[in-house]
Amino acid sequence: AAGDYINQLRVDVDGLDPLRFQQAWQAAIDRHDILRTGFTWQGEVSTPLQVVHKHIALDCTEHDWRGQPQQQEALDTLATAERQRGFELDAVSLLRLTLVRIDEQRYHLIYTSHHILMDGWSNSQLLGEVLQRYAGQLPSHAPGRYRDYIAWLQRQDAQLSETFWKQQLAVLDEPTRLAQAISRGGQALAGKGYAAHQQHLDLQQTQRLSEFARQQKVTVNTLVQAAWLLLLQRYTGQDSVVFGATVSGRPAELKGVEQQIGLFINTLPVVAAPRPDMPVSDWLQLVQERNLALRDFEHTPLYDVQRWAGLGLSLIHISEPTRRRGIS
Repeated sequence: AAGDYINQLRVDVDGLDPLRFQQAWQAAIDRHDILRTGFTWQGEVSTPLQVVHKHIALDCTEHDWRGQPQQQEALDTLATAERQRGFELDAVSLLRLTLVRIDEQRYHLIYTSHHILMDGWSNSQLLGEVLQRYAGQLPSHAPGRYRDYIAWLQRQDAQLSETFWKQQLAVLDEPTRLAQAISRGGQALAGKGYAAHQQHLDLQQTQRLSEFARQQKVTVNTLVQAAWLLLLQRYTGQDSVVFGATVSGRPAELKGVEQQIGLFINTLPVVAAPRPDMPVSDWLQLVQERNLALRDFEHTPLYDVQRWAGLGLSLIHISEPTRRRGIS
């Protein structure tokens, strides 16, 4: 599999010891089951199965490109080829390294992995552990087992989740499609139908937003979500609107879950019906309360929520929109 779910990190590293670096990675793979995982769904298997191998060897390729002409272009081509090569989900490993020596003291690292293994928080945990091991230090905490998270998922009450989400979605008359609303005036959207927009806030603006959030006793995330809901309502003209929000998906009752490596995140709908007569403080509290209520049901697979909505529900996301439901 290749495409949007292939993650890649590239960085130049000065003074790298390739052997010690690879040994640090191998030790991390040996320690975490999820890094020795493949997925199979074939033959008489009715649902995908997660297969954990007892041992796999780190997939690391080394190149010596010292003195090579047009080195940067060659590195870009190599990284693109690694990303396009993708992964077969039933094979291991679903991560690989490429080390390119570009001069006497510098290496270029290309780290490519499939998103099915882990989310961004886990990736940071993994890289931190590798650097710690490379420095000769052993991790200070024992890792939790991803199988415990899978077992926790399987213990959850599906009927309770369905009841909760159907109540949340009851006020939604139709999906919220921003692109359709913008083009409603008769002008077709130009380009590819998507774009990236960046808005940089200076220190003073950031401090003002943070202080306002503290005054209202809400998080900055709630502040952004509340503004986004108002924008969606204004552009679509719908009384009730919905967007997709990414949640950590890490159940607090699982010991050491914050240090676990795996894929925990989920994307879930946030549904609300802003009223023009509602004071800002009340509106922010309402959004905050909805976010808190979602926490007990943030493990629910998005495909189930979409099925229960019965509206061809598609979500406008304001953050990373990917999630896998683990199966053991």
